[in-house]
Amino acid sequence: RQACPGTLVGVSTGAWIENDVERTRAAIADWRELPDYASVNPSEADAPAVMVLLRQRGVGIEAGLATVADAERFVGLADHDRVLRILIEIDIPDLSAALDEAHGIAAVLERAGVRRPILLHGVDATIWPFVALAHQKRWSTRVGLEDGKTLADGTTAKDNAEIVAAAVAIFRGAPAV
Repeated sequence: RQACPGTLVGVSTGAWIENDVERTRAAIADWRELPDYASVNPSEADAPAVMVLLRQRGVGIEAGLATVADAERFVGLADHDRVLRILIEIDIPDLSAALDEAHGIAAVLERAGVRRPILLHGVDATIWPFVALAHQKRWSTRVGLEDGKTLADGTTAKDNAEIVAAAVAIFRGAPAV
């Protein structure tokens, strides 16, 4: 935190990490150094309880939505308006289907009156179309080699810096690298 003042530090609470509800809850309860926020996937059965525990610990919540069904479950939670941010992270390889899902999630949030910042995250074929959509919608985005190595022009990125520069160029309205 001293090296990057003002940078938010976040972690995941995905059920796949501990693969045990009680261990997940115990891990959160035992955190000595608290993150600024934790991602919670409303699709997971224990998500409401994890959200309560995070709030009790004073940790912000990022709601991770991968499907329209996730969005519908999320807006059905009594305290859905108390999250820090919405993460739309779709793991559908077909671009058209992924874009349809992203628009469907956004529509559910809009109909429910959810007014939280949105971060749209793509993987492989969806990275650059999602960066462009995030720019168009004034949402945040996230990119890196862990998401895919191909730049918008089809060339292979040599490092994370090149990928980030290409995303920044899209947000600035310049041609992508």
